[in-house]
Amino acid sequence: MKAMLYADWMNFCQSIRSMLFILVVFAFAAFAWSGPMFFVMIVAMLSIMLPATLCASDQAYGWDKLSLSLPILRREVVGSKYLMGLLVNLALFALAIAMTVVYSMVDPSASLAENLLSLFGGELLSLLLMGLMFAVTFKFGVEKSRYILIAVVWIPILTMAGIVKFGIIPGLVETFRDGFHRLGTAPIGLPMAAALLVCLMVYAFCYAISVHTYQKKEL
Repeated sequence: MKAMLYADWMNFCQSIRSMLFILVVFAFAAFAWSGPMFFVMIVAMLSIMLPATLCASDQAYGWDKLSLSLPILRREVVGSKYLMGLLVNLALFALAIAMTVVYSMVDPSASLAENLLSLFGGELLSLLLMGLMFAVTFKFGVEKSRYILIAVVWIPILTMAGIVKFGIIPGLVETFRDGFHRLGTAPIGLPMAAALLVCLMVYAFCYAISVHTYQKKEL
């Protein structure tokens, strides 16, 4: 497992520059246009890109076929991807928290509690979508999973962004804002822990599905 995790890390390093560029763009956008939701998008967007990024590197170097012929446990091949994805996701989450704190210090009108709560919601969403995209990628391959990503993730996100931007549903933003105000004063520790546990269970379930899929895969 350690060797495969190291190999995944080396493959991931090939994509760090492009991911850092995206991260810088979103961070700049957040501070320039006073949009703390950009920090949520950093975690969600980069996390759901990870499955295709990691598996595409394997495909480019032929490791996806070589691993099938080696005397190694297939669940460890899958496990290293899921573990790498989780580690990178946690690093992005920690970085986004730091940016959110700085943003709240720069803009006193911004509510740190609301921003952190939004960020936590984005983290839960990213765990769900990342696990789903890993399962889809192992099932259908890198190329098909990218189209599925567009259909399942980006179209709904862009649709919701358009609804908010152009006010298609009146009062939607105010409703969410009022909800966050109420959540900020409510005892939500237990619900947050329960939501996180559910997301981790879904992530583990996606891992089990991916292991089952990969064990049936042939050269």
